[in-house]
Amino acid sequence: MSLFGKLFGGRSPEQERAHADALFAKGEYGAAKLAYDRARDHAKGDPALQSELTQKADACRDALARQHLAEAVRLIREGSVELGRDELQQVLQIAADPQLLKEAEERAEQLERRVVLAEVAQQTAPNEEDRFELIAGGFEDDQYAEYQAHGEPLKQALLHLHDGDTAQALALLEELIQHADAPRYLWFELGRARLAQGDSGGGQAALEKFLGSLHLEEGGDARLLAQIELAQLAHARGEFDTAVAHYEAALAALPDDPRPYLALASFFRREKLLDEASEVLEAGLEALEGRRPDIRLWQELGLTAADAGRDAQAIEWLERVVALLVAQQHTDLPPEGTVRLAQLHEKAGNLGRALDLYTLLTRGSDLLSLHVYHEQAARLLSALDMRDDARRMLVRGRELVPTGHTEAAARIEAALSALS
Repeated sequence: MSLFGKLFGGRSPEQERAHADALFAKGEYGAAKLAYDRARDHAKGDPALQSELTQKADACRDALARQHLAEAVRLIREGSVELGRDELQQVLQIAADPQLLKEAEERAEQLERRVVLAEVAQQTAPNEEDRFELIAGGFEDDQYAEYQAHGEPLKQALLHLHDGDTAQALALLEELIQHADAPRYLWFELGRARLAQGDSGGGQAALEKFLGSLHLEEGGDARLLAQIELAQLAHARGEFDTAVAHYEAALAALPDDPRPYLALASFFRREKLLDEASEVLEAGLEALEGRRPDIRLWQELGLTAADAGRDAQAIEWLERVVALLVAQQHTDLPPEGTVRLAQLHEKAGNLGRALDLYTLLTRGSDLLSLHVYHEQAARLLSALDMRDDARRMLVRGRELVPTGHTEAAARIEAALSALS
């Protein structure tokens, strides 16, 4: 066998290219690029073939870059700024297509502007223009352009909405809609304002006009929020099938976004349709396969399994959430899933693990419930005959009871007296 055969498993350049084509067709773009590179290196006597193989390798680079770009958009939308920045850097390093590079550079610039504005906002009260830009950070490009076209009245309306002054926001938006040229996202904001002011019918009509103005791939977060609002309105009227149809419409428009799956599954879980909730969540996991895990799907699967009495399965999913977060040095755990997991472990007689989870929650950011987590941890410490530690936990919890929560304060005092 030739040296080439020993190095590359006996493949000729033509076979290497066919192998690369097969990998590309399967979406294994990194491996496909390496195979195209190998084929090109051994086609030195054929400049035309070399050029074609270079283009193939560049197509692999662009496919990988698009994956990183989509992940960056998702992470930034969910608030994971540093991780999103890392993904954008990957695009800038990998992409061959100038348009992809330009889009990544623009996204990076927008991200840096958001970061700087957020840093400024922490130190000083931002002016109205900066506040608007902070609010606009998650807008779609066409949404932002439309709002800019409506000028200062629209900016003021959004600022009023953001500040909770919905009456003033509604007045401005109702005036704008009378004279707006081909409004789209303006209907979305008007619908939100009408709903906030208690006008369910008017809010529904505005949101339906907004959705009717969109193509399937348009709308982004605004589309999702509008569909969820309409689903909740339908459910409040007792129209179950209509509510489900709105959730499903959000899924159809955003099939690669975990949030529509979570919204529909949560709706089914509240309605005690646990098999349907599990089916939706499993479809979400399948749709997002190969991407960074979304722990919200795991948590919802755990909560659904717990509601269905499948305790072992619930513990498995919820422990997976905790394990991933702790591995990433995130100890501020999601309260709902963590409390449910602690309850399941206590039910199974695993008091030590339940205590670990409540102790982690005592160090988290759920400020209104910190006293509850201290109280629960103290109860388990006492059950494990660690009375001194239980007393210390209760003393800390007593200081964390919010003003006016007299029942909780009395309960903790009673527990302290019992320990004494």
